[in-house]
Amino acid sequence: MELSIAQTAHLHLGIQQLYTLQNLDTFGVNALTIVDRLVPGDLPEFHLTNLRTRQISSSFLPDFLGFTPAMEKVMQQHFGEHPIAQQMPLTLDGVHKISDFITRQKLHSLEGLYQQFLRLLDTEDQMVFFLPNINAVNSLEPIQIDPILVGFSMHRQWGKFTERDRLVLSLLRPHLSQAYNNAQQYHQLQQDRDRVQQYLHDLGAIVLDSEGRIQSIAPQASTWLSSYFTTSTCSARLPDHLWSWVKYRVSCLSDAIDLKTCLSLRIQQDGRELTIRLVIEPLGRYILILEEQIRCSLNSLAFLGLSQRETEVLALVIQGKDNKAIASQLSVHASTIRKHLENIYAKLNVRSRTEAIAKVLDKLGFLHSLQLSR
Repeated sequence: MELSIAQTAHLHLGIQQLYTLQNLDTFGVNALTIVDRLVPGDLPEFHLTNLRTRQISSSFLPDFLGFTPAMEKVMQQHFGEHPIAQQMPLTLDGVHKISDFITRQKLHSLEGLYQQFLRLLDTEDQMVFFLPNINAVNSLEPIQIDPILVGFSMHRQWGKFTERDRLVLSLLRPHLSQAYNNAQQYHQLQQDRDRVQQYLHDLGAIVLDSEGRIQSIAPQASTWLSSYFTTSTCSARLPDHLWSWVKYRVSCLSDAIDLKTCLSLRIQQDGRELTIRLVIEPLGRYILILEEQIRCSLNSLAFLGLSQRETEVLALVIQGKDNKAIASQLSVHASTIRKHLENIYAKLNVRSRTEAIAKVLDKLGFLHSLQLSR
């Protein structure tokens, strides 16, 4: 069996289109569209099969609404009846039909698979293939690595599938696998990027180009710049004093000066402290990480009605120190700190250190602008 020149060109075009698919969420439907143009079926189906739970998640072309809940239940309950499932791991490789393993008469005798499923779809035969795991060493590897099988099914009447159909799908199968893997990697990169961006946003990050122009700035960082730097500045650039400090930091690196002398910039104002750290990226961009903490004096906490030692403990808690660090600083045992905290919670009518911090900061007027280390 060989493909004609026209059929081969059509297949190459489909393969090229596969490698343009990047969105993992829509991969199934988009890939089905390409597969259906090459090997039309009565009901093209993209499916993810969990071999442990026997749950099958299917996607279809837009003109088909999908299986009913009753049909999905039948598929799960009678999963073991399907000849393709019975012949695993053989059927994990290549392209296979129901009619490869069972006669038409035997198929019709299957109460679950045929009478309650295929017959309702007005179909008798399926041509099924699973995407090979490109990291697998042998055909058994997909079961050992991941119980989720990615596959395609084409439905037709008995005897309607040809060897030409099998050949086209066999040639298409490794490219579908690589395209799906590419979409997975692209999806992972997007998730990683989103997590980094959210992390930088939460920290109050500012991204600069090599000339000090602001490429992106978190809303919290913008608020802190306005609060700590009183000189007017263009929204596209850093305040002059801060940009001067950045350039000094960069010169420290270029002159191989001990980095400990210029690790961060700390600015104190009205009982608060803004810490600014600089990260230099290889491509010439700079990232400023801003973080604000409150600097509580013991006198500022006197109104809470705590003992001297309880006030000291609470002040250190607000600074973000854990019980071990507080115990070390106050030269007491960690169990003593826990007891002090219990007394503090009772006097403030709170149940945790987070609630205690929030209550104190709210009374001090700092709550809405403070980011706490917990």
